[in-house]
Amino acid sequence: MSGLFGVLDVAGRGLLVAQQGINTTSNNIANVNTPGYSRQRQIVESSLPLKRPNGNLGTGAEQTSVERMADAFIQSQIVRQKASSGSTDVQASALASIEQVFNEQQGQGIGAALSGLYESFSELAAAPQDGAPVERETLRASAQTTIEVLHAADAQLRAQQAGAQQAIDVMVPEINRLTSRIADLNRQIQESGGSAPNNELLDQRDLAIRTLAEKININTFVDGNSQIVLLPSGMPLVEGTIVNELVSIQDTTNPFDATFTRIGFPNGGSTVDVTDDIGGGELGGLLRVRDTLLPSAIRSLDTIAYNLAQSVNAVHNAGTGLDGTVGNFFAALPGVEDAAQNIELDANILARTEAIAAGLTTARGDNRNAIVLAELRNSTSAIFLPGDPPGPASGPSRSLLAHTASIVADIGQQSATMQSSREQDTRLTEILENRRDELSGVSLDEEVTQLVQLQAAFQANARVMQTVDRLLESLLAVI
Repeated sequence: MSGLFGVLDVAGRGLLVAQQGINTTSNNIANVNTPGYSRQRQIVESSLPLKRPNGNLGTGAEQTSVERMADAFIQSQIVRQKASSGSTDVQASALASIEQVFNEQQGQGIGAALSGLYESFSELAAAPQDGAPVERETLRASAQTTIEVLHAADAQLRAQQAGAQQAIDVMVPEINRLTSRIADLNRQIQESGGSAPNNELLDQRDLAIRTLAEKININTFVDGNSQIVLLPSGMPLVEGTIVNELVSIQDTTNPFDATFTRIGFPNGGSTVDVTDDIGGGELGGLLRVRDTLLPSAIRSLDTIAYNLAQSVNAVHNAGTGLDGTVGNFFAALPGVEDAAQNIELDANILARTEAIAAGLTTARGDNRNAIVLAELRNSTSAIFLPGDPPGPASGPSRSLLAHTASIVADIGQQSATMQSSREQDTRLTEILENRRDELSGVSLDEEVTQLVQLQAAFQANARVMQTVDRLLESLLAVI
């Protein structure tokens, strides 16, 4: 079409393009605070021209699509970083809690309790007269305090372990809900069809994937219109519209609690244990807290309790109580494992303080064995580690106080290192989020500027139509 009617058609196309552009800009402004929303941009191209002998005649412009401002590479980086941040955040919080259990700066710490016990041995050795009844009572009370400190610390660590398990129990259904959401979005995107992508659904899917990455370490790629989600081992959580939900498997052989669970993946008619493949994300962090960090702390506490009982009993058995009793000071422990929760005073010591073997004879002034007990504070010997008894001790040769201080220092160092990793991951996540916002985020200033330009274009095209209308009126008047 040419002539005035052709010009009218070009102006009409211009009005439509401006109107569509205003709609896109309005949509951006409306979603400025929508989580996961990616800014959209109108794509405009020249319409196909009309061929004429004296040259092509332009037919105006038309909107070809609305582009979603998103970068797949940045998205993949954010997914990986979310998994790392989720894991380090959980572990840093857990190590901070473990550090508080062993913290010597607040209240009656383990090292302080041990020092108090050795001090009571020294006081007994320094007061052999009349059988030292007050010092014996003080020693028994100090030993009971040490036991209570060990019991309380063990109970706190095991409570944290149970808390990690509860969080795992909650996390698995959350992960399954997210994978189902991704599969449903895959279905909606496939069903939407058409040459233009459904930008809003793509935004929702990307947001769901980033949220899932916080929970569990995943690998993703796009196959056609579907997002494929894989575990690090390659097992698919989401294949198009198909979801493979994770399941909990009771771990009946767990040495800490037979009700603890592992993570299973359905594979045909069987279930594959993928616990060790989880790696990152909050779930991976929780699994490491439950199965590595807390067990290590509990066994470290058990090591202190077992070596305390072992060293004191070895000396105490060489002496004799005022009542002629020969035996242990602490109840015998079968091994290092669970020593902190099982350590108790021997029944004879609980029953009467006269059973405390301060001397090598029953004489009231004999303090020779108490002196040896007091010397345990600084005496060094190989430390029994989990799995050692009934064999020899395989640990380093040091005093129990030095070993306790080493454990406290090691936990503090782990906590500081993990806290540093968490801060670094937080910074990296912020950098990546900022990079995404630079591309995908909505700037109200930019959108208002675009709106002004579109308004001017709309008014200009409307002015063209008015001019053509007047020309047509003039033409009809002449005719």
